[in-house]
Amino acid sequence: MNSVTWPMCIKTLLSNAKSVEQVQLSFNYVAPLIEQQLKEDAAVAYTHHQQRCVPVSRVVEAAISQKLLRDESPLTNLFNWNAFQLRLASLRVAFPEPEFNHVLAVKTNPTRGLLRGARVKKFGAECASVAEAKHALSLGFEPRKIVYDSPCKTLGELRELLLAGVYINLDNEEEICKVNTIFAELEELDEKCTATVTSKFGLPLTAETKHRLLMILKQNPWLQGVHVHVGSQGCSLDLLAMGAKKAVAFALEVNAHVGNKQVRVLDIGGGMPTVYDGGEQEAYDFQEYADAVRQQVPELFTSGFSSIITEFGRSIFVKPGVTVSRVEAVKDWIGQRIAVVHVGANQFPRTAYLPKQWSHCISVLDSNGHPKTDSSSTYVRQDIAGPLCFSGDFLAKHLLLPPIQAGDYVVIHDTGGYMMSMHSKYNSRQVSSNFAYSASDSDVKFSMLKERETTEETLACWGIDRDVEL
Repeated sequence: MNSVTWPMCIKTLLSNAKSVEQVQLSFNYVAPLIEQQLKEDAAVAYTHHQQRCVPVSRVVEAAISQKLLRDESPLTNLFNWNAFQLRLASLRVAFPEPEFNHVLAVKTNPTRGLLRGARVKKFGAECASVAEAKHALSLGFEPRKIVYDSPCKTLGELRELLLAGVYINLDNEEEICKVNTIFAELEELDEKCTATVTSKFGLPLTAETKHRLLMILKQNPWLQGVHVHVGSQGCSLDLLAMGAKKAVAFALEVNAHVGNKQVRVLDIGGGMPTVYDGGEQEAYDFQEYADAVRQQVPELFTSGFSSIITEFGRSIFVKPGVTVSRVEAVKDWIGQRIAVVHVGANQFPRTAYLPKQWSHCISVLDSNGHPKTDSSSTYVRQDIAGPLCFSGDFLAKHLLLPPIQAGDYVVIHDTGGYMMSMHSKYNSRQVSSNFAYSASDSDVKFSMLKERETTEETLACWGIDRDVEL
């Protein structure tokens, strides 16, 4: 048998419940701070709306003139390629050390063109399913730059991806047993399958569980990493740094316990928040995060870890994206004004079901993509309703906006992540088109990422077209 090392990442959780600080921060990051927006007067709403419209209006105008938005395709997603590239570069600059392996959360935005762009820049892919892992492999990501961390893996999936050479995050003791079974089955491991498996063990690291975790690591020397998961949206930099510090401390304790450097891979996860305010400025720059980690966890950089993995998603993808829909109808009855658009809970389920936690800023442009010229005195409270056949399909309620008319365009901001990837087939709505764009002073260029789904492609989801044979 070949000499092979099999690192594992133990998943450590700081707490089963969010701290008061985390809960407060999560509300601070969610824009448009819905309670605050509902209290805005017309002058403030007008100012904020104009600020949001300036950078996006010429992009939407170009999309209309180039027929990306038309009657056959009244809904699209637009992704700022330049902003995406700058964000990736800022992460690389913040952590220049060669041992850092920055993997992007594929679930945030699985679009092939965007992932290919990240791969070219030597970024990796964090995959939450076997399909996402195969997706990354098909796009040419190096196996050692792929982290597979589905919480539910079959023996066959583990075998296939283990032999493919990707990092694997194990979620529980059953999966550890499955990997040991695979080792026993294989008389000789494929040569390409060397030093490329990590896993996370889905138990909280507490005083009660620490001894058990230490024993598992000692009994399975191929488990050679530690992974920490703090959270996602709503985590402060200090909280993220605290998570990294706990992971380093536990890794060093493991090595002391087993008497060698068994833990050589450290996965400090992602979790850096963004801010859903419709603006271009991020909540944090990656350099701020790097500075906090260097100050609070210097041992991360001096303990000799061969690989340090980060798993950013939301803070990379969300800001560059907007979703644009034509307004198909406006209903104005008994004091309730409702604009009906071509997207709702089918692409924004969190917004529809948890609007106070996952609201988006919304702007209105006229039928040519120009900012509405209405004065602040004309602003009125309006609802934005989606196309699905259930009463709760709203993107927003009671927003103070310029009067919306049929044929106008609604722009939903900060939609580059966790929107298209959460698309639902409910009501058999077609998946919308997706374009990357680059805007200069003179023009706006578009590159198609995905065509609008055809009706036939949508309906193919619903099975074989034949009678039930029973």
